[in-house]
Amino acid sequence: MMSAVSRWGMFVALATMGIGAIGCGHTETHAAMLREPQARTSGVELYLSDQPQPERPYSEIAFVQAVGFGTEATPEDVAKALTTRASMLGCDAVVRAFLDVGYSRAHAAGVCVKYVGEGPAVAQSKLPTARDGNPPPPAIRSSPTPKLEPLPSAPHQGR
Repeated sequence: MMSAVSRWGMFVALATMGIGAIGCGHTETHAAMLREPQARTSGVELYLSDQPQPERPYSEIAFVQAVGFGTEATPEDVAKALTTRASMLGCDAVVRAFLDVGYSRAHAAGVCVKYVGEGPAVAQSKLPTARDGNPPPPAIRSSPTPKLEPLPSAPHQGR
């Protein structure tokens, strides 16, 4: 038979494990420096490996990596961790980035870069110009009416 103290201790241990299981997720970030870090920046751009890379000239600062575990194993969490780490290193963008998401772990990595010159002139919007009104709707066709026919496998029913 357990004493009141040992029951209380077991209750506290189980409650602590239960609370710990609720928020079991975290994100780690790592960087392999190629150059000295720069002053902290904000608004880091993220260019995935299958997207066009920025046309501005840049200097590579570091390889950055983020790994999310448990409840933070989502693409959003690791992408945010990647850009936050790049911001701390003074980078303007993360290029050639990729994300890999599993069941309980997500991984993102890329190259942290700092722009060194002015970018190309911003292209004008390619949206169509405003018209005076909406075009007329297309003509409505009457839909064909299906003809009911007996199934070939159905016995003749006097028709």
